[in-house]
Amino acid sequence: MKNLLFIAIIIIAAAACSQPKQPADKDKTPAVLVEMNLKVEGMTCDHCEASIATGVNLLAGIDSISANHLDSTAFVRFDSTKTNLKEISEAIAQRGFVVK
Repeated sequence: MKNLLFIAIIIIAAAACSQPKQPADKDKTPAVLVEMNLKVEGMTCDHCEASIATGVNLLAGIDSISANHLDSTAFVRFDSTKTNLKEISEAIAQRGFVVK
């Protein structure tokens, strides 16, 4: 009888562990990725590009950022539910560059 009870407990525990996991946050807003090319003045070298990338990557919701000093542009892909163009522009401005 004890063995039967022990086996039943094992089966119940295994069944409970095999249930599909429910997302912890059902109300989570889905990501809305936006891609933008920005005109950035003041970049003169690779270090400028790296500085912009570092500053923008500190923001929540940044998927990717790449800056190019040769054509004075920055390409950014971000989740618009977590950040926006104003915050990105401010992060770039804090690094000493101007977004046009």
